[in-house]
Amino acid sequence: MHRAGPRVLRRTHAGTGRLAPAPPAGRDAVGAIGARRRLRWMLRGPAATSDLEPNKKMKRVRSILLLLVFFFTSQTYATPGQPLSAQGWQRQVVTFSVALYYLSPPSADPARAARSLAADPRFAMQVVEKPGKAAYDTALLHIVDSRNVARDSAPPSLESLRYFGRGLTREQAQALQKAPRAVFLTFAHPGSQAITRLRRAEAFVAELVRQGQAIIWDEETREAFTPQVWESSRLQSWEADTPDVARQIVYHAYNNDGQTRVISLGMAKFGLPDLVINDTVWSLNTPLGTAMSSVGQQLVESGPANDKGLLEFRISGFRHAGARKRLRESVLAGGSGQGRVRLLEAPAEEGDPDNTLVALHFDTYPGSGTTERQTNFVKAVFSAKPDEVIGVRPNNALREASERARLQLPALQKAFQRGLSPGELLLVKAPFATTDDRREFMWVEVMEWKGERIKGMLRSEPRFVPSLKAGQIVDIQQAEVFDYLHRWPDGRTEGNETAKLLK
Repeated sequence: MHRAGPRVLRRTHAGTGRLAPAPPAGRDAVGAIGARRRLRWMLRGPAATSDLEPNKKMKRVRSILLLLVFFFTSQTYATPGQPLSAQGWQRQVVTFSVALYYLSPPSADPARAARSLAADPRFAMQVVEKPGKAAYDTALLHIVDSRNVARDSAPPSLESLRYFGRGLTREQAQALQKAPRAVFLTFAHPGSQAITRLRRAEAFVAELVRQGQAIIWDEETREAFTPQVWESSRLQSWEADTPDVARQIVYHAYNNDGQTRVISLGMAKFGLPDLVINDTVWSLNTPLGTAMSSVGQQLVESGPANDKGLLEFRISGFRHAGARKRLRESVLAGGSGQGRVRLLEAPAEEGDPDNTLVALHFDTYPGSGTTERQTNFVKAVFSAKPDEVIGVRPNNALREASERARLQLPALQKAFQRGLSPGELLLVKAPFATTDDRREFMWVEVMEWKGERIKGMLRSEPRFVPSLKAGQIVDIQQAEVFDYLHRWPDGRTEGNETAKLLK
């Protein structure tokens, strides 16, 4: 099958050619979610293999919130692909909603308690029955009290809570299904007060639930919290008046016509657009998730991009010490820890947050295509552990290992064409001609597999093929495949037979 003579094989870092280290504990990793649907849930563990059908939760409150969004959002937008104007970067009025689902009948009236607490000088919010222009100057609170939760706003299902429940026990999740009462809080305040008012709103919610045990639902990030986790992940993550932005938002990643789309949810609470990365691949989700966290932190701490959409960030310069430490841990030796992206308005897709969107573009980095530029951004900012390149001669053991791997290709092709689970990766190793008539075998992340043709992103950094670069989109023939690596969302792997002979 292979011609005689020296060849170049490689053994990748961790067996997968990962471009960045495993994500640190925290909120910077991107959660995998399924195909497009009206609402997409953040996944914290193994990705779901079936779609989670959203219920009609928060229907009334969402209608009110949408009215507030349309009422207060600036009309000075750019067009998709163009920089936002100065007015488009910051809402004049910020609105967001939180729901409190009570697991048992509260001993005191929670709606009355909310009205009373709103008047406390620490929170100083005016309770209103309808949204109005007063929010341009004053902090407002709209309260909806439901005593028929199943009719007005059915809570998230048990299946859904597996993925976006934060700290809930199974008993709490089951009790939530029969919540006897819920209170929905919609906050509205001037955009100039977005950061301080967000912290006060979170403290308001924390104090209110101490008066009666409830599960907290964040409508912007679509997550459910126990009061204890709300305190630890939201309130305690602030440093003075500086938020750890990654603790306030989430990232969703999903398959989008053979490629991956990543989007943030929750930036509207700061009065800022949500962030999008289009046309990427699953293997880049960890470093690009860290990049999105860095961009979000920069926006909140230092303001918007310039009039050409350019934004520079330097991780070591962030004021928030916890965020700075966590993000710096993602930078390998040789990484600069600073980068530049261009933020341009992006069109919304079904299930996106009700907010302006800006897409991260990496056009200041070299590359002939999108994924190559993304890869070069990742290498420049976070660095990458290089593959180990090994020169070998053909031998029977390698041929046999390769043949065992190739026998699995028909089944792998069928599995790929049925659709991989979110976060599931399939790579193939194939030869590329070098300038001295040898062959360099490199990993390709499969993006499309039709008949004998495989299209994917080159994961390896070529050493002896100067015409190719890591991140470039390449085409190979199935007959050329030498080995494969199949990785599941839970970390299990299969294949990579030839690597055992290269140790």
